[in-house]
Amino acid sequence: MSFQAAGMQELVNAVRGTGATNVIMLGGVQYAATLSQWLANQPTDPLNNLAASWHVYNFSWCHVKSCWDGQPAPVAQRVPLVLGELGQNDRGRTFVDSLMDWMDARNGSYLAWTWDVWKSVWDLIQSYDATPTPYGGAFKARFGS
Repeated sequence: MSFQAAGMQELVNAVRGTGATNVIMLGGVQYAATLSQWLANQPTDPLNNLAASWHVYNFSWCHVKSCWDGQPAPVAQRVPLVLGELGQNDRGRTFVDSLMDWMDARNGSYLAWTWDVWKSVWDLIQSYDATPTPYGGAFKARFGS
C-alpha cells in the first residue's frame, strides 16, 4: 500500500471516543472476505460490543465450506459473526442457502443486498410488488413473507 491505514483498535477508539455505544462491526482483509487474522488482531472495546464482519460471495475468497470451517468458525466461537455482504452472481440461491445454513448453525447473522429492481444479480425482487428473484427467494423462504 502507498498509504497508512487505520487499524481496528484506532477505529474502535474513534467510535467510542464520540460516546457511541452501538455494536461495531469490524471486517477482515481482502474486502472483509478473509478472517484468518481477525482474532490475532482483535481490538479491545470498553463496552465489549464488537462483531466480526464477513463478506462472502460464491466467487470471492473463502467461498467454500472448508474455508468457512477454518477461518470464520473460530471467530464465531469468540465474537458475534455478521455477514455484512453475501451473494452469488448467477441469479441462483444454492450458495447463499448453504452459507446461511452454515451461519444459522453458529448463531450468526446476515444481511441481504438489495431491495431493488435494477435487473442485476443482486436484486432481491423482480418488481416492486415484492415478487422475489430466485436469489431473493432464498431470504424469503428463510424469513417468511
